[in-house]
Amino acid sequence: MKRSLCGVAAFLMFLVPATRAGADDAIGKIVALRGNAVIERDRKALEAKLKDGILLVDTVATKEASKTKMLFIDDSILTVGENTRLVIKEFVYSKEDRGRAIFNLLDGKMRSVVGKTNFEVHTPTVVAAARGTVIYFEVGMEDGKKYTLVIALDGEVMITSVDPTISGRVVLTPGMMITVKQNEALPAPTHAPGEAVQAAAMTKEAARAKAESLSNLKLAEALKAATLAPKIQQLPVLKGTTPAVVGIKFPN
Repeated sequence: MKRSLCGVAAFLMFLVPATRAGADDAIGKIVALRGNAVIERDRKALEAKLKDGILLVDTVATKEASKTKMLFIDDSILTVGENTRLVIKEFVYSKEDRGRAIFNLLDGKMRSVVGKTNFEVHTPTVVAAARGTVIYFEVGMEDGKKYTLVIALDGEVMITSVDPTISGRVVLTPGMMITVKQNEALPAPTHAPGEAVQAAAMTKEAARAKAESLSNLKLAEALKAATLAPKIQQLPVLKGTTPAVVGIKFPN
């Protein structure tokens, strides 16, 4: 009996190191970094560095005048701007393209080139779901309320409210945007500034070229040069909606 118990104990001790998060558990990596960013992990704030691995439930936070770009194993590329907090909430990768990735964008700006998985971004006001898409997000505060701005740059994005009492959904097609405020119903989408969409299309092609090789950091660095800085422009909006002028500075 003693020999049996010792054998079990030895087997459990052998298993413990394999369950710890380490380099082999990385689901992504930092492929570009400008300024200062931290990775919050196990209640510790680690200074982010180029090529650092990203683990499940990590929080990536950028500081003033800073930005970072992350490449994930499903070919998704997330670029976050300054003063942004992003939580990797769930990530299941499958070679059969049935994976799932969920990110919590708590504050700030992010542009995502969605890879092969079913992709969701949760913000304080919306859930955005897509696959194989390019999306811009902005989360901030206005008139004492949290808001989320979402622009579909390529593909379709389905928007629902995080508030269970607010029903319905909005599907954004390329070039359309929506701003959803806290505790308010989903408004009708409007046209995004044309120059922003054109610039995003060029960045999308560069991003897809990068995604062809996860180990090719030179292409990831090339993406850093692609910028999205549209001028303020007002375009026609859908019938029954209120015209708005939007000036957006995308993270590059």
